Amino acid sequence: MGTETDRGRRYELRHVDDRNADLEDLDSHADPTETRDAVRFTDDGEYRPLATAATLPTGWVLSDLDASDLLRAVEFVYPASIANWYREEQGELDVTHFRETAARQTGIYADVGDLGRDALDYAVEACCVDEQCCARREWDATADDEIDVPRGDGAFPCREPCSMFVAAVREFRDIEERADGADEENESDETGAANDLEGYRARYRSAKRCGGET
Repeated sequence: MGTETDRGRRYELRHVDDRNADLEDLDSHADPTETRDAVRFTDDGEYRPLATAATLPTGWVLSDLDASDLLRAVEFVYPASIANWYREEQGELDVTHFRETAARQTGIYADVGDLGRDALDYAVEACCVDEQCCARREWDATADDEIDVPRGDGAFPCREPCSMFVAAVREFRDIEERADGADEENESDETGAANDLEGYRARYRSAKRCGGET
C-alpha cells in the first residue's frame, strides 16, 4: 500500500491476508532487514527453507517505507523477484531448464538428471504448483520439451529449478528405484527442510498415482 505524504510517497508492506487488519494488531517493523526474521517461520512455527513457499506467515507489517526501502523489504521476502520480474518485462529473462540444471549437479545430487520424463512431471506437480510455491514456473524439461503441469499464477517468474526442487528430485529418484516398495515409515521425520521433503514425497506419490490412472 502507498500513501502520499509531505515527505513523498510512503509505503507499507504486509501479508495480503492482513490487508484489512488494524496496524496495532500487527507486529510492526521499521527496518527492512527485519523482514527476514518476520518471514523465516510459518504461522505454525515451522522453519521455511524455501522463501517462495506458499507458507508466508501473517501478522507483521513494515510501515513508512520509501521506495528504496520497499524494494529492499520485498527482496528479503522474495529474493530476486523484482529483478526477475523486470527482466521478464523487458524480454530479457534468462531461463535455465531442468536438464541443464541437473547436468551441473555434483556429489549426492549428481544423478538427479536420471529421473524419468514422466517422473519429472510428477515432481513438478508435487513441488511447483500454486499450492506449494508462489513463483510462476518458466522452466521446462528442456527448451524443446514442455512440462505438462500448470505454471502457476504468481506475479514473478521462477527462472530455474531451485535447490529445494533438486533435493526433492533426489528423493523421488529413491522412490522410483525402490523395487520392493519399502515402508514409508523409515523416511526422515526431522523438522525444517526434512519436513518439506516429506510433504514433497507424499505429493509425488499422489501425483504418480493420479498420472498412472489417466
